[in-house]
Amino acid sequence: MMNGSRWYMAGEERGTEKDESERVQSVPQVLLDSAPDHEDGVGGEALRTLGSRIRELQHEIERLNSAVHEEQMLRIREQATLQRDKSSFEARTKLALFLDLLAIVDSFDQLVKHGEGTQDDSSLLVGSQAVLGQLNQFLARNGVHRLEGLEGNPYDSATCEIARVVTDSGAPANTVVRVLRDGYKLGEMLLRPAMVDVASGPQATVESSDAGED
Repeated sequence: MMNGSRWYMAGEERGTEKDESERVQSVPQVLLDSAPDHEDGVGGEALRTLGSRIRELQHEIERLNSAVHEEQMLRIREQATLQRDKSSFEARTKLALFLDLLAIVDSFDQLVKHGEGTQDDSSLLVGSQAVLGQLNQFLARNGVHRLEGLEGNPYDSATCEIARVVTDSGAPANTVVRVLRDGYKLGEMLLRPAMVDVASGPQATVESSDAGED
């Protein structure tokens, strides 16, 4: 009886295992049978809705990226504009400072020339020469240089302004006779033109003659 009982229990276990195996094998088929059609039905509609939403999100991301890029470019342009304005302001301020200094240089230059012309050896002349030298050194360090070699050369409207036209100088026409106020350049840019006297051309001589003959 025990052997029969064991055989019966073993058979029952084998039957149970067989039934369980059949049930496991049948699950995928059930899932496949119950899976929604991806082309039609509720599942297909859900996928189409999801795809449409993904495309909308992609367009939104592209729009946001474009907006961010435009904002960055706008800030770059604003910074460039501010930098140009700052540089332009600094340049104008620098030019105004140099022009004011040149007016002071003119005053000391005239004082020194007057003292040297009168052979004045006073401390005023010595002090004026020292200050003038310091001013010229400061201008030179900042790229400001006096226009040289103008006297005796042809007048150039790009660097000079005519103060007077001299008729009896004996110099060729259109020649710079005298520099009344020095001109200066800042690098290659004309900072201030020189004020000069220029020789005029020879005056035409009209010869008179008798209107008739004797």
